[in-house]
Amino acid sequence: MKKILIITTLFFFCSCGIQNIPTYNYELKNPVDDFDFEKNSFDLDYNDPKNWSFRCDVDDEKEIIPKNYKTKNEKKIDLSVFYIHPTSLFSSQDWNADTSHFVNNDFIKLCIENQASVFAGITDLYAPHYREMHIHSYTDTVNGYKAYDLAYNDILNAFKYFILNIKTDNYIIASHSQGTNHAKRLINEYISKNDEIFNRLVLSYLIGMDISINEIPIEICEHPKQLNCFLNWRSFNNNYYPKNWNYGPNYVSVNPITFSLDFEESIKKDHMGILLPNQKIYFKKSISAVNEQGLLWVNVPKNFITKKFISNSYHRADFNLFWVNIRQNLISRFSKNL
Repeated sequence: MKKILIITTLFFFCSCGIQNIPTYNYELKNPVDDFDFEKNSFDLDYNDPKNWSFRCDVDDEKEIIPKNYKTKNEKKIDLSVFYIHPTSLFSSQDWNADTSHFVNNDFIKLCIENQASVFAGITDLYAPHYREMHIHSYTDTVNGYKAYDLAYNDILNAFKYFILNIKTDNYIIASHSQGTNHAKRLINEYISKNDEIFNRLVLSYLIGMDISINEIPIEICEHPKQLNCFLNWRSFNNNYYPKNWNYGPNYVSVNPITFSLDFEESIKKDHMGILLPNQKIYFKKSISAVNEQGLLWVNVPKNFITKKFISNSYHRADFNLFWVNIRQNLISRFSKNL
């Protein structure tokens, strides 16, 4: 019973994305007026630590690493990570978050603990706040795009600060959901246009959104040791084809247990554990996964959790389900430099 309660907690409260919006203790609100350019006619100052949800030169990485995860034998990799968090703005009459949304935001804190933490301690981690677009922006192609453009402009300015101030030669882009929408645009419109910056980008974790073949000027990671490539996966229940997501032969996915592109299902013994929202790792060797037309099918055995709590979409847990595998694979990719 204890095992079931812990896993239930994972799928109801862990993480952050555009699917399966979590339950709040207030009424969800959508914007009521058209996008107002004047209201947001200023840039954020990324010299100010308040405009970062995590900055390695300010915050303590030990606070976001899972409590029962042993880092004793891990060595620092000479890398910096620019992480873009997913949507956390679900209830607002505005199209974009304002800076008050950055203060004591438990949902963004969960994103840092559940996702960005995979890079903490072994890299220099930077995670900007930004005036993210409201979840409703995905269904309004006029106001929504304007909100997206404003949010992207913050990401672009944060990245410019990041690239000028990091102490490492090379860096990683990491993102989830809305964050991946911004990361793809950042790569296409800015990073790839500057050879010096582009050549320093050694790995990209573009998680939780579809990416089609040739959508970005970086190749997909084909094997677990490859660099100068990107990783992408979107987690769904085994044998489930989502109605509102793109998939098919033109979309790509990497299995985050085997880190391969093949269509062979991983074996449970290779699964290293799940990060729960209590910041602890449990359930090693519990799940398997397989790539399918740009989707990742996750096999959660029925005897592992009651049928009631199995979900068609594990979008919110794209990092949590594979946290240890992701971290260990990152270390392995750069092991020759340790």
